[in-house]
Amino acid sequence: MRIALVLLACTGFTVPAAPSFASGCMQVLESDVKIASMRAYAGIMAITAANGWNYTPESIESGSRRHFEEMSLQLIAVGYEIVPVGAARPQCVVARN
Repeated sequence: MRIALVLLACTGFTVPAAPSFASGCMQVLESDVKIASMRAYAGIMAITAANGWNYTPESIESGSRRHFEEMSLQLIAVGYEIVPVGAARPQCVVARN
């Protein structure tokens, strides 16, 4: 269930990723994952701040990095390929069942 929510979050945050997911493409740009992760982590930080928790800038940066890595690993675990920005874009491979 959590992975499905992550995938929905990734598809809803950027326009370029949505057509690829809709067509069954199993690739997503690293920048799209980064944006989705940053937005989700900002939401987490807003909730913790509202509850009175304070973190150092270093802790926030470290947590943001870990959140991105975890989101990437979850996407890879369900079969997505994360394509680095600037790399020659490989042809999209449609998953077959």
